[in-house]
Amino acid sequence: MTITYQRRRLADFAAGARLSRELAQRERWPRERLAHFQQERLDELVGHAVHRSTFYRERIGRPTGPVELDRLPTLDKTTMMEHFDALVTDPRLRRDELLAHVEALTGDALHLGRYRVMTTSGSSGRKGLFVYDRPAWSGLIGQFLRYSAMVGVRPRLPHRLRVAAVGGASGSHMTRRVTQSVNVGLHRVLSLPVTLALTQLTEELNRFQPQFINAYASVAVLLAEEQLAGRLRISPEAMSTSSELRTPLMTARIQEAFGVRPFDLYGTTEGLWGAECEHHTGIHLFEDMTIVENVDDDRRPVPDGQPGARLLITSLVNRTQPLIRLELADAVTLDPGPCPCGRTLRRIRSIAGRSDDMLELPGPGAATIFLHPLQFAVVARDRDVVEFQVVQEGPRLRVLVVARGEAPTLEPRLREALQQRLSALGVAEPAIEVERRTALSRQPGGKLQIVVANRSTPAS
Repeated sequence: MTITYQRRRLADFAAGARLSRELAQRERWPRERLAHFQQERLDELVGHAVHRSTFYRERIGRPTGPVELDRLPTLDKTTMMEHFDALVTDPRLRRDELLAHVEALTGDALHLGRYRVMTTSGSSGRKGLFVYDRPAWSGLIGQFLRYSAMVGVRPRLPHRLRVAAVGGASGSHMTRRVTQSVNVGLHRVLSLPVTLALTQLTEELNRFQPQFINAYASVAVLLAEEQLAGRLRISPEAMSTSSELRTPLMTARIQEAFGVRPFDLYGTTEGLWGAECEHHTGIHLFEDMTIVENVDDDRRPVPDGQPGARLLITSLVNRTQPLIRLELADAVTLDPGPCPCGRTLRRIRSIAGRSDDMLELPGPGAATIFLHPLQFAVVARDRDVVEFQVVQEGPRLRVLVVARGEAPTLEPRLREALQQRLSALGVAEPAIEVERRTALSRQPGGKLQIVVANRSTPAS
């Protein structure tokens, strides 16, 4: 990395650190003050977007007063990618050139000396491309430092905290880019791609002896099994999981192995972040940086306390790629009550997964039964299951399982339990096969997709 890039990275981190102190104050604002702040930032964002983006100028038109967010159209990832060149506010940015940039990405390189670029595939496999200028990236660093403070990761000098991050395999994945940007010497940081063999992950962590670790939930469970088997021998003071749904059984297994209760980090490449506080009563959404709307399948608002089908997010900091009411397929329930910690940011009470992950199976007559990933909790609860994946092939389901030990009765036990569960849900004559695997295939970013719909090629 050149001296210029090093200076830019340090400057961006310093700006994020200054912002994080301001964010800590906003966490306890009265809701009325937060709403006023959001409206001011929203008006500025929309005004900038229609002035600099032909996509939004044609889509929204010029506002004549305070922006009424719920009257603006929603935006899905497919539309965003199809109109990418017209949506961004810097005419030098071109989708195909940015995709070529991330394919050749090394380290913390900037596009045009100004932009950090990231990609996502998501559970649906639809590629997303996201661009942050340096001020917006400092905002992302500020959110990362806010999460760090909430889970107790603060600088310790002269003996620096040893922090391990097991995240995305691609250099353009958010976990890799953020880890690179914040690795400026305050902590000793070990960044490991999730695609490393489990034996190698274990060796690296044993050597490093992290005091804090963040990993995908499915990887944290695998590491917990290694710890309980005596192959992994670390004593973290705290840990967090991110990017995947973590079930209560997974939480219990992690806590049994490491002796600490994991925090839940919610971070999206689109810009919405949130984290659990010390009370572990839900994920505080960082609403001063991103406006969040919880809606049903028809994009109608869902009251707090009731489950939604998707989120609509509006980033208040990304001026290069304005994201106004962008759809995320996360199905969540927001908690209407206050948190004992005193923070006024709304909390996610529960995450049911992604609505894109729904399976469709035949029911009575011509009916269709929709199955959410949580309907397969009977598999997740089995103590002989380390991790699993459900692959739909027409009306047939193949359940791929990584087992703990020999577990001689595992296959018939899971098959019977699933048949009973699906029959109770109305699935007509569910056809289920349970197959063991030594490992499960993951998405390019490293996440484990719990359900895979309508695949014709067997998973490895």
